[in-house]
Amino acid sequence: MLKVGDRVAFIDEVGGGVVLSAPVAGRVSVRTDDGFELVRGVKELVPYDPHEAKSAYSISDHQAGMVAANDALEEKRRKRPGIRPGKTPKKPEDASVAEVDLHLHELVEDETRLGQDEKLRYQLAFFERRLEAAIRDGKKKLIVIHGVGEGVLREEVRKVLQYYENVRFHDADMRRYGAGATEVLILRH
Repeated sequence: MLKVGDRVAFIDEVGGGVVLSAPVAGRVSVRTDDGFELVRGVKELVPYDPHEAKSAYSISDHQAGMVAANDALEEKRRKRPGIRPGKTPKKPEDASVAEVDLHLHELVEDETRLGQDEKLRYQLAFFERRLEAAIRDGKKKLIVIHGVGEGVLREEVRKVLQYYENVRFHDADMRRYGAGATEVLILRH
């Protein structure tokens, strides 16, 4: 299966090289990236595709944004111990219902430092963390208060919700929340 000129990586050690020859059945001679010539068993090597390796270790912009938002939150906690991020009061009427207010003034102290894209990314990252926490904590419902505005945040929240198999969502109770909230039902299997 390996032939002369193939790029390979070592299974049990760092590095790789190029197959030079196959002097004995089941063994090949490899010139390492450091310039050494080694004889290894075919079972000790794997074909190496740099494009495949790069994609295996890459992260999406969304994942990078989530990590950055978590880092910013952690830094805020360290600077001000005892102050919890997000000023939404934690007093749901029903213990099985959680609420999250995504109005930016509820999430950050100075929203003028953020660009439009950063604001939306921050709100979505905060929403996803709260949704994951509600699922993990066994909540039955999550009320997402996104406001009315132009409807951009509402649509982005609903796009995120479409990727979760165990949730259903619809407009929240108009009498209680007006037109600016979505009720998320968390299904248990």
